[in-house]
Amino acid sequence: MKTSRNITRAFCVELQQELSIVAARREYFSQELPRTRFNFLCSSEACRALGVKITGVRYDVKPQEHPTFVAAHFRANPHYAHHPDCEWVDETDLSGQTPAAEPETALGKAKRKLDDYIDVFDPALREPPKREPAAVKPDEAVPERAAPATPSDQSAKGKRTETRTNNLERLVDCFRQAQAQLTKDEFALLTLRIPGQGEVSLRSYFRHIKYAQPGEEQRVLYGGGLVERYGTGFKFKFFDRLQGKLVTLYVSPAQMQAYRSSRYISELLSHADEVRFFTVFALGTLVASPSGKSYSVEIDDLRHLAIVLGPTKEKAAEMP
Repeated sequence: MKTSRNITRAFCVELQQELSIVAARREYFSQELPRTRFNFLCSSEACRALGVKITGVRYDVKPQEHPTFVAAHFRANPHYAHHPDCEWVDETDLSGQTPAAEPETALGKAKRKLDDYIDVFDPALREPPKREPAAVKPDEAVPERAAPATPSDQSAKGKRTETRTNNLERLVDCFRQAQAQLTKDEFALLTLRIPGQGEVSLRSYFRHIKYAQPGEEQRVLYGGGLVERYGTGFKFKFFDRLQGKLVTLYVSPAQMQAYRSSRYISELLSHADEVRFFTVFALGTLVASPSGKSYSVEIDDLRHLAIVLGPTKEKAAEMP
């Protein structure tokens, strides 16, 4: 069977585990040189038994600001047919006809435009960040599987269930694609459920650093800036000031050493001389310095940090 649904997870043959496309990107750039691309099979066991391949698109490209945003994503391989019980096959695929469906809501249409829409983000981290024996999954405390289907979902094969993750970078990709490819009205419709906080708009969960407030409920703070290296550690200095004061984010060499994907971060930061700036997304707390002259963004774990390269210096003039 062919599938028309967005595929958000696939089984990596080399790593022998199921990954989101963002996790695949992190694992790819965590390899030592020369890097090799991965092979992916469908996440459904019935399809894997048939050898159904999935294509990973742009996971071997570093996240970067660009006027034409193309998200990393999984794509069905046209040379392989999926098993009828595959989770990515829905009623339309099975019948081969377009059913007389109920009119789709504006929210539903907006979600369908995104390759990997996140319904629930759980920032809780329950596994050690350092690489352990092979049984430990890459930086994802809870496997990124769709939430269990409700009774009503079970009555209709292929009905979309909630997508949940604790991977901040995956949420950041969803946010960036929504910003780039949706209208302002569509973007405003998107919501996100946070355990312990309830439902918020996706837009409000991301707070530009110049609008941050010390002591407020945790949000993803983001903004552009430059990096200073301190051995394997680094300090990020935001361009925008908060209340006229400098805002920084410091990562110590010890934090980098303890992080299992530190090679991925180092690879991104190695382009400091080639790009105009970096954009940092951090799920952390804004803290005033003892002197009161500056602020720092403090994060508990590097899994709560995502870095996007800015435009290259030669191409910066082309940015709108």
